[in-house]
Amino acid sequence: MKKKTFIILGIIIAIYVSFVTIDCIRLKNSEIGTKPFITINIKDYENGNEYTGLGYSIRYFYSENTFGSGVEIKLFNIIPIWYIEAQ
Repeated sequence: MKKKTFIILGIIIAIYVSFVTIDCIRLKNSEIGTKPFITINIKDYENGNEYTGLGYSIRYFYSENTFGSGVEIKLFNIIPIWYIEAQ
């Protein structure tokens, strides 16, 4: 019985990791303002906005110093996965 539980848990974790990876790659290569497939929370800020998905967040911001914009993707809103700021 324990072996089946571990197999099912492993499959669920593999599906989740695949989903997050695919969505982060999609968001990395998309236009500014693109939301995650499943959006849990939206926060609007003065210089941009942040979308929270299932275990990750993406923040779009506009930089006052550079006339550009930036994107930051974090896993569990803690671990930075990808960050870019246009100059």
